[in-house]
Amino acid sequence: MTKLIGEELSDELYQRLRGEDLEQYAEKVILISTVDEKGWPHPAVLSYLEVVAKDRRNIRLATYKHSGTTNNMRRRGKATLSIIDERLVYYVKGSVEELSEEMTCAPHNAKLNMRVEQVLADQANKQLEAGAYVASGVMYKNSNLAAEILVGKEILAELLSDHPA
Repeated sequence: MTKLIGEELSDELYQRLRGEDLEQYAEKVILISTVDEKGWPHPAVLSYLEVVAKDRRNIRLATYKHSGTTNNMRRRGKATLSIIDERLVYYVKGSVEELSEEMTCAPHNAKLNMRVEQVLADQANKQLEAGAYVASGVMYKNSNLAAEILVGKEILAELLSDHPA
């Protein structure tokens, strides 16, 4: 059962997306959904090393600059982030603007800003699905996580910067 909670990130989401607790979230996946040129939903995965909340109304994204996801955001200017973890499901919908076609620290990535328009929370209907809940989020593994976190910290710092690449 989905419920609109507002037009900005909740305390829980803002703390999660600030980029300050990377070790806890580094191997968790954020699903991004866009709409392709034929009108189909286009899902893709990002990590917490590519997504950071600038403030409660703006989320910065680092996505492959030539990907279908990035091209869909350029064309349509919209995206939805799905943040799913144990006992937690949020959908963040927003308008997207490209800030830079290429990042300095990660030239394969574009730098985008998503202006938050809607934040929705989802959970099982307590009357129809008593006791049901999301048991875990989607995870990925990287054999060199420590190095990935170091690169991720650079990417997040550049995403938070207001200076162009």
